[in-house]
Amino acid sequence: MAGFKFALEKVLQYKEQLEKEVKSKLANLNAQKERLQERHASLKKDELFQEQKLGQTPVTEMGERWLIDNYIKALRQDIQQTQKNIAMLDRQIEQTRLELAQKAKDKKVMEKLKEKHFERYKKEEQLKEQRNLDEIASIRFKAQTY
Repeated sequence: MAGFKFALEKVLQYKEQLEKEVKSKLANLNAQKERLQERHASLKKDELFQEQKLGQTPVTEMGERWLIDNYIKALRQDIQQTQKNIAMLDRQIEQTRLELAQKAKDKKVMEKLKEKHFERYKKEEQLKEQRNLDEIASIRFKAQTY
């Protein structure tokens, strides 16, 4: 008796592969977002430190104050750019989540189809076995003819 073989097994494997690729992409995007959030926090902390430093620098040191002020401006630009990048990553993550949901749904449909095929296969095998047993029983217990 031959075992069950799903005719669309390669398609199911392909769907699983696509789902794994999207999961990997989502993990990478989340890692990028985490790094950007850490960078954002670091920039905000540095900005606060530089503002305190500017407040403590005497008015007579114009060169030092100018440097600190320009550095703070550059930090603020970096902070804005980092916020934009985080927002962009959020959109990409949401799109990737939707894509992952679709891939998972496609794979689930294929798995359900495989289950239905397997159930049909089991019923056919049981029917064949029952026919064989019925045939054996009818041959063995055939009525005697006189």
